[in-house]
Amino acid sequence: MIKSKNPKNKKRLKPVRLERRMRVTFFLVAETIKHKEAVLLLIGYLDNQFAHFKMFGKSDLPVTGFTHSAIPFEARIKTLEEGIFWGHWWSEEKVKLQMLESITERVVFFLIDLPSVAEEWKFDENIVLLKTKIFELYEKFQSPQEEIWIVKQDIYRYA
Repeated sequence: MIKSKNPKNKKRLKPVRLERRMRVTFFLVAETIKHKEAVLLLIGYLDNQFAHFKMFGKSDLPVTGFTHSAIPFEARIKTLEEGIFWGHWWSEEKVKLQMLESITERVVFFLIDLPSVAEEWKFDENIVLLKTKIFELYEKFQSPQEEIWIVKQDIYRYA
């Protein structure tokens, strides 16, 4: 219970509820029109999963909420004003060819909240499902990705 130090606010006491959730975060390349189409389809997929979970209490991917950064507007101009986030990394393929140049691309940042489950393997299955879906969407637009890193975090929400 949150206690107010001001005696006039005693009627405004609110109970505090602790909720445990899992959050996954990742960046997706949004450099070309094809990349952006894949990202937009993923947003639609997540929105459908969220709506289905909210209405029926279950879905393929039990999304309880998600956030993403802005999608870069113009694919042809590379200025700092045109991107919210920029990803910098080494391509494994280029390293194998001994080409030591880093790749810089505009990216979209995602935060997805999922319910916490006692069986950790069930949550890991959800991450595999999400990663598979992302790879499929990029391949659909002839833009296969070498790798996508998804980070899982245990979070606690005080409501």
